[in-house]
Amino acid sequence: MRAIKVASFLFTLILAFTIGACGSSPATQSVKAHTSLTNNHPGHTIIHSTVTISPVVTATPTPDGAANPARLIIPSIGVTAPVEHVSILSNGDLATPVQNQWEHVGWYETGPKPGEVGSAVIDGHLDRPGGYPAVFWNLRSVHAGENVIVIDTRGKSWTFRVTRIAFYTPQQAPLQEIFGNEAGHYLNLITCAGDWIPSQHQTTLRLVVFTSLVS
Repeated sequence: MRAIKVASFLFTLILAFTIGACGSSPATQSVKAHTSLTNNHPGHTIIHSTVTISPVVTATPTPDGAANPARLIIPSIGVTAPVEHVSILSNGDLATPVQNQWEHVGWYETGPKPGEVGSAVIDGHLDRPGGYPAVFWNLRSVHAGENVIVIDTRGKSWTFRVTRIAFYTPQQAPLQEIFGNEAGHYLNLITCAGDWIPSQHQTTLRLVVFTSLVS
């Protein structure tokens, strides 16, 4: 049975994307390099729109039943990362991995599993203190048409294809599309981008890679 999430959950979700995977101060030089890509990299766009939030619905499983994700593979950028389960922290932040925060990725366990109907979400850090690369350092370099693979705890492989890459300000991100689109089987990857804001402990932009299940 599908459970309708209450309004308080939606408010928490807004806070989660406002902070995203930006829990540590990156090096100014590395972050500014990512900002320039929002305007110059082919196929990457900043989308500005008014966000209307409607109730998020917990997705139902596919007939063959997806298990929890165990590993994320992005062949085009050399990512092979263990997946940790993350949720919303008490302060409203979307949590990031804790076992190995720089090399692991975090699956938002309140949402659907990769392979289920709906929008599964995985986040990861852009870089680590000092500006050294973290797991999603090269996420900006993926292109539409490339594959993203999730291996679940049963050993089943789920292949998703990148459909588009977008940069958003936190306040203008389409949260319903990122977290609550039930029109298909999706996996959305999130990391930081833009300039670091010291007073807010976050960056000015979020990078979202949208993918759709192909097998």
